[in-house]
Amino acid sequence: MKKLLLLLSLCAFVATSCSDSSDDNKPSAPTSKVILAKDSITVGSGNGMNAISYSIENPVNDLSVEATANVEWIHSFTYTDAKISFSTTANDLYEERVGIITVTYGESSANLTVTQTAKVAQNEIEETAPYLIGEYYGDYAGANYNYYVALSSSDYDANNPLYAPGWKYFLDIYASERPADYNNIRIPNGVYTLTDNGGVANSLFGKFSIYKEYDNSGFEIDERVFEEATLTVTDDLVKLEVVFKDAKDKYIVTYSGDYAILDKRGVAGGVN
Repeated sequence: MKKLLLLLSLCAFVATSCSDSSDDNKPSAPTSKVILAKDSITVGSGNGMNAISYSIENPVNDLSVEATANVEWIHSFTYTDAKISFSTTANDLYEERVGIITVTYGESSANLTVTQTAKVAQNEIEETAPYLIGEYYGDYAGANYNYYVALSSSDYDANNPLYAPGWKYFLDIYASERPADYNNIRIPNGVYTLTDNGGVANSLFGKFSIYKEYDNSGFEIDERVFEEATLTVTDDLVKLEVVFKDAKDKYIVTYSGDYAILDKRGVAGGVN
């Protein structure tokens, strides 16, 4: 009887050992891996959208690709089964910059080096405006105070005060301050930047801020839209820095001296 029990125990041990050995010899599941088509790309200096192709070796049903960047100027990732798209913000530096995109898939990851080219250096063209002319409309818009002026190559015209022959940088200014003296209206000191929204304090409203030229008969012969514009006003100087749409040169237009802005509150409906 003892021999029988010993024999059964031995068989059970052998069977267990064989079973464990069989499990150890089973092939392990293949490892998933993300593979990028490139490890580096170069993108343009402006705002843009770009894409990188990828593939997955040994995909798994419940895993998905995820991309992150180590810089803020690379953002807005979207995914398809074969591409990762992303956006880049314009480079304001006159030197290239580098960011890293890390693409992960489960435990696997791969890096893409993104080099963005430098901002193109602008030619700066300086002009002196012989005249600063304009009209004050007050608070007719219900928000802030509106000064509509022009840095101009000519003075007021008797029939069309703002549209005398020559070139004009028209500026639709909204300031947070009313004139200190309605008998000597001046633009309040400060910095005014171009915006698409009207009535915003310390802004140039883009809809009506524009460059135009008129011939001797008062006909418009040129018009250029502002892409970027900043107006800086101090006691001694009025300076406009502007880049026109679809152009690269920066124009720096200055005016110094006394000037007269007409009070047109009664016409526009402004009170203050």
